[in-house]
Amino acid sequence: MSVVQAKSLNEAEELLNSGMVKKVELAFSINSDEFFKLALECGDRGAKITKGKKFFVITLKKWVIPSNETPASKSNVLM
Repeated sequence: MSVVQAKSLNEAEELLNSGMVKKVELAFSINSDEFFKLALECGDRGAKITKGKKFFVITLKKWVIPSNETPASKSNVLM
């Protein structure tokens, strides 16, 4: 399984919300507030965060593809 690198917090959130990738490497300098916000949101979805050689890696347990009929809410989309 390949790891996709995100170069910003917005890109990381978009990749995780897309349902297209299972692993995202946070290949940028992230501050503690951004990290814990992302960790809480990902943890609610059952994600695991590990420390790679240089950056953190977020691994989703399962791919989530929201249906087009379901309106976005905090429970099914990262903010």
